[in-house]
Amino acid sequence: MSAIPGVRAQQEGQAAAAAGLKVPGPSPAAAAALPGTGAFGPSTSRGSVRDALSVNLNRRRLARGWSLRELSTATGISKGLLSQIERAEANPTLDILSRIAAVLETDPVALLRRPLLEPEIVRVGDLTEPDDETAVNLLFSAHGHSRVEIYRSRLHPHAQSQVSSHGAGSVEYVMVVSGRVSLMVDGVAHRLETGDSARFDGRASHYYTTQDCPATTHSIVGFPMD
Repeated sequence: MSAIPGVRAQQEGQAAAAAGLKVPGPSPAAAAALPGTGAFGPSTSRGSVRDALSVNLNRRRLARGWSLRELSTATGISKGLLSQIERAEANPTLDILSRIAAVLETDPVALLRRPLLEPEIVRVGDLTEPDDETAVNLLFSAHGHSRVEIYRSRLHPHAQSQVSSHGAGSVEYVMVVSGRVSLMVDGVAHRLETGDSARFDGRASHYYTTQDCPATTHSIVGFPMD
């Protein structure tokens, strides 16, 4: 799922425009095509790209054990502006975004990509299914650049799957083909009926359970490229 050569710079410009950054070039239509802004399937209104920048900057800074002052020293960007960015209140230029990304050893696109903070569920009742023609529904588009594993699982009544965690950067997608299951993610239950789908952080501890009926699920686990 890697980017086509020559497209990455265009994607960065589109990402910056969608976040309200001050960069020349991309049209509104191009900005609307930013990968990730529609990455959550039918339910896409889960915060702006600017909010994603806020979360990603804070996470990456804290992962290094840095204070805002230390990040300011490393980037040459004022502590006040960095604080505003982390509060999703600032409109940084692409130059500033690139300087932050370089110090944090990442890239602007990664800083603008919206993280999965909780499971996202697509309800079968929300999908369009015409009676007289084949229905093709996009549930989830790709989340970043990843490699995948695909699984089919069948659970007996009153069963529990193995508790799993797929590592940092992984994302799991699941669709209930038949029956119903409870998806447990970090101790929180999410009930899924036949036809429902969900996506969640694969690093989180998770498993599936059934009650009186058997169930079949199809799962895809995406891993970041090495």
